[in-house]
Amino acid sequence: MATRYRLKTPIRAIVDKADGRLVSVEIPAGAILTRSLRSAEKPRTLLGFIHVDWEGRHYSVALHDLLKKAELVRSA
Repeated sequence: MATRYRLKTPIRAIVDKADGRLVSVEIPAGAILTRSLRSAEKPRTLLGFIHVDWEGRHYSVALHDLLKKAELVRSA
């Protein structure tokens, strides 16, 4: 099952780079984030954060930020 969210305002996220570095980024307003509850491969997600995908990349975001700064688009 996947849930999609559209950001109403920018959100801070952490991206896990291929070399193992964690980098803080800002995902812009209007971006569509996908949260999948089933995944064949478990990507690395930081403790206290949830996994979302945007433009083909995995990000960790704080759940409270996502709920405050995004609107539900569709569940599939």
